[in-house]
Amino acid sequence: TGLPQFLEGFDGPFGLDRCRSGWYSGDLILDSSRRAVTRAGQPLSLSPKEFAVLELLLGADGAVVSTEQILERAWDDATDPFTNTVRMTVSRLRAKLGDPPVIETVTPVGYRIGTPS
Repeated sequence: TGLPQFLEGFDGPFGLDRCRSGWYSGDLILDSSRRAVTRAGQPLSLSPKEFAVLELLLGADGAVVSTEQILERAWDDATDPFTNTVRMTVSRLRAKLGDPPVIETVTPVGYRIGTPS
């Protein structure tokens, strides 16, 4: 089918959806079991925090995820809640994901995965 093996047999629309071992949105595929991400068929090298943030955003199914929620789920309790670490991680993640943009900023609430066009 041209899709990675873990997506084969999935009958849902090709949008923001759960698949057997990960998530996908348009040409972005995150395979949780392999800890792998591809965009337009090209593998991406993400840090563990970038992977965790992307997995969290994809898992929110298009809902907005606040900076506080990202800090709670992707970092430990010792992280300063006033740090800009989430903003910096999202910025690096956006650069690695390339165009068209996938992550939307919802000011002043947080971030979400946009609907692929």
